[in-house]
Amino acid sequence: MSEIGEKRYNNEEKPQANKKSKVDARNEQKSTLYARKSQDKNFEMIANAKKTWEQLRRSDINRDEQKHLMAKMMSLIGGRVQDVIFKHDASRMIQTCLKKGNAEQRNQIVEELKGKYVELSKSMYGKFIVIKAIEYCHKQRDNILAEFRNHIRKLIRHKEASSVVETFYSQYANAAQRHELLAEFYGPEMTLFNRGDGAKTLDDLLVSFPEKKESILRFMAEMLQGCLDKGTIVNSIVHKAMYQYLVLADDKGREEMMGHLKESLQEIVHTREGSWVAMICLSIAKPKDRKNIIKAFKPFLQKIASDEYGYLVLLRLLDVTDDTVLISKAVLGELSKHAKELFADKFGRRFFMYILAGRNTRYLSPETVQLLKEGDKIRVSKKEPEIRAKEILEATSPQLIKLVTDDASTLMREKLSSQVVQEIMLHAVGDKTAAINSILTLVAEDIHNGNHIIEDRFANRIIKAMIKADTAETENDKAIEPLEFAPKLLEVIKPNLAHFACNHGSYIVLSLAEEPSTMKEVKKELKAHKKEIEAAAESNSGSKLLLEALSSK
Repeated sequence: MSEIGEKRYNNEEKPQANKKSKVDARNEQKSTLYARKSQDKNFEMIANAKKTWEQLRRSDINRDEQKHLMAKMMSLIGGRVQDVIFKHDASRMIQTCLKKGNAEQRNQIVEELKGKYVELSKSMYGKFIVIKAIEYCHKQRDNILAEFRNHIRKLIRHKEASSVVETFYSQYANAAQRHELLAEFYGPEMTLFNRGDGAKTLDDLLVSFPEKKESILRFMAEMLQGCLDKGTIVNSIVHKAMYQYLVLADDKGREEMMGHLKESLQEIVHTREGSWVAMICLSIAKPKDRKNIIKAFKPFLQKIASDEYGYLVLLRLLDVTDDTVLISKAVLGELSKHAKELFADKFGRRFFMYILAGRNTRYLSPETVQLLKEGDKIRVSKKEPEIRAKEILEATSPQLIKLVTDDASTLMREKLSSQVVQEIMLHAVGDKTAAINSILTLVAEDIHNGNHIIEDRFANRIIKAMIKADTAETENDKAIEPLEFAPKLLEVIKPNLAHFACNHGSYIVLSLAEEPSTMKEVKKELKAHKKEIEAAAESNSGSKLLLEALSSK
């Protein structure tokens, strides 16, 4: 055996002398840690306060016990708050005291924190103390804001501190405080002019100092670029400043800012101003940039479509993208995978409704429609809006019709999804035979099985709309292509026509009785059941109206 091999063999065979067990090593580590902590002059105070805090933070203590524990805590930490605020465990104790203390105790703590708010905001643990102080000590917010003054430029670009500024701005600041925080984006001079209750909006400042517009825009561009570089663009205060900049900047300024933003738009669409920023960027972007934006959006499309503000960005994407093939594959293809969930979502369904019904105020608020119209003024695209909308509808319709074909029973019975199904059957283009047959199959089911499709409150509306679709007077209610649904439906339900006439299906029978293509046959079939309908009319308004229709010539 070689010398090296012999040494290795010997080392493996011989047990190591005095080798410590894991338990012993852990105990020694604890002892060392305890010895190090005990050197701190506040060690004993923190140890005692921690025992009290363990009881105070419980949710099952009564009010009197909470008061007693808070008094005990204040006797321990009073006058020494600044000594412990940057320690992890002590920081949590101060937060609990701010949450559970009375007004006097809270004020005592925040008085001791004076002069430390900026430093605390930058601390991984201290920032939570500042957030609690802002939340529970509303009379101290102006004092905290005063300490932040002239520091916002650095704080908003700081990983920890940016969350403090954002929380203050978005959740607790009043209008004047928000204006003062935003003024830090406009430059030192505007910050000086914009303090206290008299704080003004950017528009007001520009009215007073029109000559300062260029310097304000330069400072805003620099500060916003810093936020982009530091990754704090997700904050709503940044979105507000970004929107203000894009509204005021010239074409060159907008294009430069859009160039920096184009790969990060998915990070800002969750706020109102953030979505507006994204909509402006999409409106002025070049085709290549829009393609890159769509690529960045792709992993988040379902989340964006379901967002209160995010869906607006996708509507703008439909309005400005000339490459409808790209939209069809990258956006519609991806969202169609989640269509069932999106149809049932308050905001998610609006993307599909926009394709099917356009800017219909039945589904979009007048404010949203106006916002989309404003965007049309700056839209950079070559294709006519009507042609683009038609191409997108044609590209989407086969997928949407197939969804109804495959899952009509579920989609028609769900409140929000049923509205999408109605628009698909009326306004999608292409062969709807398979979808109509799926609906007729449901209609043909045994009427005694419970929750028959004709008697379902939501599906009922779709079927009525389809009956009237070929003769409706308004564009919203008329089918884009003839459905010829009424005669097919009558043929299927004829054996149970009297049953439906006397219960929750009475309005569908009424629609068939009013439809020219089925009127005569319905009256003929129901003639022998007039007494049954008269009896039902006493408690069923649909049966009552049907009786009147049958009596008319």
